Amino acid sequence: MAFRATPIQVQILRHLRSAEEEGRAPSYRELAETFGWKAVATARDHLVALTAKGLITSTSRQARSMRLTDRGRAAVDTTIRHEFLGASSGTALSSAALEVMELLAQWLQPRSYAKGAVLWHEGDRADRLVLVDAGRLRAYRQLPDGRKVTVLQIGVGEVLGFAPFFAEGGYPASVETLEPVKIRFVVRQDLLRAMREPRVAMALISFLTQRLRRAFDTIEQLSMHRAMPRVAKALQPLAKGSEFRFLTLPQSSKAFAETLGLAPATLSRTLAELVHLGILHRLGPRRFQVLLPGELSRLAEGDRE
Repeated sequence: MAFRATPIQVQILRHLRSAEEEGRAPSYRELAETFGWKAVATARDHLVALTAKGLITSTSRQARSMRLTDRGRAAVDTTIRHEFLGASSGTALSSAALEVMELLAQWLQPRSYAKGAVLWHEGDRADRLVLVDAGRLRAYRQLPDGRKVTVLQIGVGEVLGFAPFFAEGGYPASVETLEPVKIRFVVRQDLLRAMREPRVAMALISFLTQRLRRAFDTIEQLSMHRAMPRVAKALQPLAKGSEFRFLTLPQSSKAFAETLGLAPATLSRTLAELVHLGILHRLGPRRFQVLLPGELSRLAEGDRE
């Protein structure tokens, strides 16, 4: 893709596109609830990053003013087109997923669902491995107060239903369609029969490995954005008294991270993101200049949300 966005940011863009098509604009709080984030600041941090990349725009001090830019809409269209081509022509959004489709072809059964249909509920016995050919779905969990929190949005070329399938347990989340959907699925008995073929087993292992890497990437992004308010708040006093808002970390990055209760790698990624957003300018290994003090203050306020 020609734009730089993390997997979770791509999901946010697609969520904003769906909301736009429905004639509404979500608030920060609604976005946080949709993606299961406890802090509203987490949603705001992602949107600041997407604004810096020119993918969304908003009006200062105006509620529900988030809008996709033309570039943002093109980015969403690009991801959808890549997914479709990857699922249908072999130009691999996921070569491992395509290999799974090909090797399981003789066992796959087609099925269609209308918008709003539920494929399974959380806790249901896992009995199907599903490959998505068209449409979008979401995996969600229902909170005690009845609210549904989206865990993951699923598109063309995705494979779902893996983990509990092998553990003979229940599905960890409910899955419903966001639009008309076409899938192919294989039942447990046929999958186990297919896995006697080493090529099939290796393809499934390869796909699971990719899925785990994506999960770790998402966890990394979430940890960084949860750390953002803490780091911004710690940096603010370091720049006071300097005419040009220069600041120097008072300790090594490792020691500074420990004082904030963060892993050194998380601090490093958070500082790099602040530089990427144009809020900081790196002058040296521990020295920075604050270019956007107002944005740094706004991020620091998220520590209290």
